[in-house]
Amino acid sequence: GIIKMDLNNNAIFIADSHYNSSRKTLYNLLIYIDKEEDIKQLFLMGDIFDFLSYEIEYFKKVNKDIIELINLMSNSIDIIYFEGNHDFNLKKIFPNITVISRDLQPLYIKNNNTNIALAHGDIFTPLSYNIFTTILRDNYFLRFLNFIDINNFISKYFEKKLKLKVICHQQENYDKFIKNRIKNYGVDLVIEGHFHQGYLSERYINIPSLACDNRYMRYENKQFNFFKV
Repeated sequence: GIIKMDLNNNAIFIADSHYNSSRKTLYNLLIYIDKEEDIKQLFLMGDIFDFLSYEIEYFKKVNKDIIELINLMSNSIDIIYFEGNHDFNLKKIFPNITVISRDLQPLYIKNNNTNIALAHGDIFTPLSYNIFTTILRDNYFLRFLNFIDINNFISKYFEKKLKLKVICHQQENYDKFIKNRIKNYGVDLVIEGHFHQGYLSERYINIPSLACDNRYMRYENKQFNFFKV
């Protein structure tokens, strides 16, 4: 179903900041948003953290500052968090915000007679990916991983691997790719992250990756625009 939901003037969209100890842009941007009194709505479009899940203690600990900041902001700002493929099972970490898990994406909203689909972007994917991502999000599997994570050796291994991963790239055949995305969603406008491309058109928006090019999106005067941090 489609929810009637107004996008607030000055609503902010942040995607793919892949926050970790060497990527701190997100923290500064959130501090700025928190100080701006006319920003009352914030969409976090997934992969906000390089990794975060309720079951894995280590990543909750190393991301403690930013988790606390988001929770503090949620007292005065309406925050909608679309879980990504790096951050999931978040409801208990962020009790005061609207968390949209992958199986509830896309979220369809109607704004000024425009039907908009919002998602992190890792949907309409092959069966093998769907199986993998379901296992990865499984509460028992993650709790087991956390249990055997003696001295955080598993977490630290993955943390190091994620930091070394090259996440910024230009996509090939982008026109064809966009046509397919629009066809999959079947609405007036698609807004998603995940692909790190920063593309803005009438029918399709790929929100820039904050980690890759220090940009986020703002909705003002019925227009979507990208801004540099």
